[in-house]
Amino acid sequence: MARKLLSTQSRIKRVAIKATSFSLLAISISFTSGCANTAEGAGTGALAGAAGGLVSGLIWGGDPLESAARGAAVGAASGAAVGAVQDAKQSSAEQAPQESTDTSANQLPSKEQLIAAIGEPAVDGIVALAKCDYSSALSNAQLSKAASEPHYQEAGVWLEALSYAETGDVDKLNASYTEIIKLDKQVSNVLEAQTELSESLSKLKQIRLEHDLPESCS
Repeated sequence: MARKLLSTQSRIKRVAIKATSFSLLAISISFTSGCANTAEGAGTGALAGAAGGLVSGLIWGGDPLESAARGAAVGAASGAAVGAVQDAKQSSAEQAPQESTDTSANQLPSKEQLIAAIGEPAVDGIVALAKCDYSSALSNAQLSKAASEPHYQEAGVWLEALSYAETGDVDKLNASYTEIIKLDKQVSNVLEAQTELSESLSKLKQIRLEHDLPESCS
């Protein structure tokens, strides 16, 4: 009888140990999964800030944080004249104090700031382009170009031009230059558009490297 009691107690202990082990394993898996999801979300946010800041810089001037903040401010004033968009871009280099540049140069705008500055399709599109998803990039560019806000349209045209430049679609790229000159009053000819585009493509490649993505999609 005593041996049976000891045997039963031993089995109960083994079952309890196994149950504890399974619980610890489940907690470990849950914790690891949560950390992975958090890290992935943070990584996506950082990529959106860097890549989206690239497009907002083309439209508003200045570094990513400055340009997004300026675009969000003008975008919030829904009754503002279209000329305010170009005035903000033209004066950005003259009005930004050195200390502001020092503090914001290494900071990235939030996705919310970028959406206000250039529109959600443009933000999603430039992230897709950074990941070499040209189909999504161009689809979002079309959505941006169909928006009612002129600066959203401009973001769509620049996104389109960046995509065509990388895919080597020369005819469509040349058509994009015409649209850029029409929408961006700070770009008066094709050479200026090409210069801006070339600099932006170099920045895009650097952004990819900084976020562990292939520098080139080919």
